[in-house]
Amino acid sequence: MDTQTFTTASMEPELQLSEQHKLLVISNGSGEMDVKSKKLVVHPAHVLLLPPGTEWEFRAWGSQPLEFDQFSYDIYVVGEDGKLCCETEVSIIHQAMTLQEATVLARSISNGWNGDRWDRMEANIRFQELLLAVLKRAELEPQPQFDHVRERIQLSKAHIEAHFQHDLTRENLASMAGMSVAHYARLFKRDVGQGPMEYLNEVRIAHAGDLLLGAERTIRETAHRVGYQDEFYFSRKFKAITGFSPTVYMKKHRTSSRIASAAIPYTGHLLALGVQPYAALVNPSQEPTAGLRDTLEVGHGQPELDRLLIARPELIIGFERTDYAEPDKADLFRHIAPTCTVSFQGEWRDHLRMIGRAVNRDQAAELWLEQYETLAERSRAAIRERVDGQTVAVAQFQGGRFQLFGSRNLGTVLYRDLQLMMPKQLAEVSHSQMLTVEQLAEYDIDHLILFTADEVQQREALRRSLASHSVWRELKAVRNGHTYDLGASRSYSCYTSLSHDLFLRRTTELFMSQTSML
Repeated sequence: MDTQTFTTASMEPELQLSEQHKLLVISNGSGEMDVKSKKLVVHPAHVLLLPPGTEWEFRAWGSQPLEFDQFSYDIYVVGEDGKLCCETEVSIIHQAMTLQEATVLARSISNGWNGDRWDRMEANIRFQELLLAVLKRAELEPQPQFDHVRERIQLSKAHIEAHFQHDLTRENLASMAGMSVAHYARLFKRDVGQGPMEYLNEVRIAHAGDLLLGAERTIRETAHRVGYQDEFYFSRKFKAITGFSPTVYMKKHRTSSRIASAAIPYTGHLLALGVQPYAALVNPSQEPTAGLRDTLEVGHGQPELDRLLIARPELIIGFERTDYAEPDKADLFRHIAPTCTVSFQGEWRDHLRMIGRAVNRDQAAELWLEQYETLAERSRAAIRERVDGQTVAVAQFQGGRFQLFGSRNLGTVLYRDLQLMMPKQLAEVSHSQMLTVEQLAEYDIDHLILFTADEVQQREALRRSLASHSVWRELKAVRNGHTYDLGASRSYSCYTSLSHDLFLRRTTELFMSQTSML
């Protein structure tokens, strides 16, 4: 087996030839595939099987590139003479099938294939599992042909959502869909429930509402930001769609007391601002949960729309739709209450400020950040004398491996706020990476902060397990007595103001005490 990851540029078809059997897994983007004079529509989580000798061509739709993982492999059968021979005559699957777990499995296989021999063996086993799942789905659940006209309309709808701030007209949208203006407008209204320009205005006003609540911009700046050149026309459209002028809209919802948090990190920001959410996601395995005794629960990891609807909040604070496991559900938030959308890709200080503006706690946000910066400055000065010029890292030990955290989340406290030295191998790591103890040894870390467990007995068992491992005992941090037990990770690992404040304080205590876990 061999594996590769490809990106096909928008609207640039590339002719390919299968010299071996190939399994393709679409991970991002949408488009068409021409194979054996047949057109197939492909989306993320679609899988295809191609036999040797097949010519095929991808064409991406819209502005987003088409990304896919390609696995090449051979099939051997026992011939009449009892010898193994390579099989080439296997029927092609004539439509792209949806297999939700395929994207995650494919990425795991690709990553493992680039590792050591044990990683490659594990990747090979996972590939067999993926291939088996694809073949079973093909046999048990044959899928119908796609409606290409509906696909074009849905892609046009997605294009409006992605490029609403640009100058979009019915003419250029119809041209992109390959239809006449009248035919396009009729089909768009049939499938979406309103005409393309009505939908464009609705999308623009929804984003304008987010900006008015969470961003410090004038009405004129907001209008230009979402695609309107005339702020007075924008204000009329805004009132026609929301029922309020932009000024009244801001005043009404920024002073709301029925605030729902549809993102666990943002619950922490609300609590830091002194605001107890009226409704929120509540997951006991993640912080924060303190201070939510009187808060209505609207789900654990993901919002449950029926609970959110019953709660009847006046304002929802949430992620961007693409930050959720089910983006289509996030699209419905605005039908329940005005929604302040805060992209999780941003920096946590910006999250706090945006949420502070949305709930009329601007000054509280700045005061909280000022106190945090003062604490970080004192901690930097105290720790610098102990660890100046030495590398520091934080990890969680689970399943026999170490999850080493990078520059975001916990890393932002260590490497930005405390200005500690990062191991050079983490320079390109954002969230985290999984390492064996042998791989961890190559990082030559001077000080290692380690998450263990809540229970004393579990922590002691983990310590004994690590102490029995010869490679662990030879780590520089272990030999020098510079490993620190942080307990369970849930209080610290959430990307929010409260967790970072707690991690900053606890890390300072650990370094000042210089008490090793072993």
